[in-house]
Amino acid sequence: MAFSAQNIAKAREMVERAKSKMATMREHSEEVIGEAIAATEVGTTALAFGYANARYGEGGELKIAGMPLDLLAGVSLHGISFMGGLGKYSEHGHNIGSGAVAAYMCRMGNQLGRDAREGRGAAAPGTRTAGYFQQPPPPRYSAADYADVGAEAPGITYTVEGGE
Repeated sequence: MAFSAQNIAKAREMVERAKSKMATMREHSEEVIGEAIAATEVGTTALAFGYANARYGEGGELKIAGMPLDLLAGVSLHGISFMGGLGKYSEHGHNIGSGAVAAYMCRMGNQLGRDAREGRGAAAPGTRTAGYFQQPPPPRYSAADYADVGAEAPGITYTVEGGE
C-alpha cells in the first residue's frame, strides 16, 4: 500500500475527527462527574445531619441557640457561598448547604406526617402553631354552658360568696 497525499489527507481528517469526538466525550464526562459529585455532597450531608440529629439531638434535633443546627448550617453556607466567601468552591458550599436544609426539611416532613396520621393535621382555624407542632386554643365557655342552675363548668372550679 503506497502512501499518497490523498491517503495522508484522509488519515489526518480521521485523526482530527477522533480528537473532536474525544473532546466532546470528555466535556460530557466532566459534566456527568460534576453532577454525581453534587448529588453525593447533598446526599451525604443530609445523611450526616440525620444521623447526628437522631443520635445526639434532644428529641431528635440538635440545636444551637434554640435554632436547629442543620437549618442554621444550611442557610449559613448558602449565604457565604452567595457572597463569594468560598471563592471557586462556592458550588460545593451550595451543595453542602442544600444537604443540610434537606435534612431539616425531611425531619419537618416526618413530623408533619406523624401529626397528620395521629389526627393533628393541618392547622384548623383558630389554632396556634409553635414551630411545626400545633397547639389547639384554650377552651372557651359560653353562657349556654352554665344555663342550668347548679351546672358544673367543665374543668373550672368556682366559689360563690355572700348570700341572703
